[in-house]
Amino acid sequence: MGPDPGRGLDGIWRIGPIRLLVVVAIGYLAVVLVLAAVTSDLDLAPSTATGGSAATLAATDVSASSVPQDRDASSAPPATPVGAAEDVRIGSLGTRPAAPPSAPPPAPPPATRRPTTPAAPPVVTSYEAESSGNGLNNIKIYACPGCSGGKKVGNIGRDMGTLQFNGVTARTGGSATVTITYVNGEGPRVGQVSVNGAAAIRLTFPGTGGWSSVGTMVVTVSLRPGPNTLKMFNPDSAAPDFDKITVSVR
Repeated sequence: MGPDPGRGLDGIWRIGPIRLLVVVAIGYLAVVLVLAAVTSDLDLAPSTATGGSAATLAATDVSASSVPQDRDASSAPPATPVGAAEDVRIGSLGTRPAAPPSAPPPAPPPATRRPTTPAAPPVVTSYEAESSGNGLNNIKIYACPGCSGGKKVGNIGRDMGTLQFNGVTARTGGSATVTITYVNGEGPRVGQVSVNGAAAIRLTFPGTGGWSSVGTMVVTVSLRPGPNTLKMFNPDSAAPDFDKITVSVR
């Protein structure tokens, strides 16, 4: 075997000028390739990120376009321009806090009424027709089983007799209710009543069904304070017989 072309006579590896240039060129090329690869990786990183955003946007556009457009475009709220400042007024209805509900005004106290003095009850007094205190002019007193006290006064009218009740007392002046208890065994008879000599009140007394059966007639008259007189008469025809009068006066 002959000597190795790359080794010397002493066996040490020897590189000639041509081989040295080749080695240096190969090393330089390797460094260039490494630098190119690193530079390519750095350039691809932002491109990939940008590409991802574009893909996301594309996917978003596809999703938006895939939604069915059921709503009317006129009902959609108007888009607000990006960057447009909102018109918010300080203290407007949109930003002002709701005012607390105001308490209703207190109810006024109920009106206090002064206690009123109750009206005095009416005084009811009965006056018998046959009483000796009455004015008995040309009258007759008859027995009457159905009458108060068993008696009645008759023969009144036709200018024969008159009956006047005296001492009909009223504490104060005003109207009084007079209930006349009478007896009439015939058809209706007429009698007249005059208070304190005033104009007479004409009354028609229906029949009572017998000369011992009583009926009542109510009339309202005006009395003056103190004693009053009440006269029963009839100048034209016969009046009924009378048992008593009951006066209700305040």
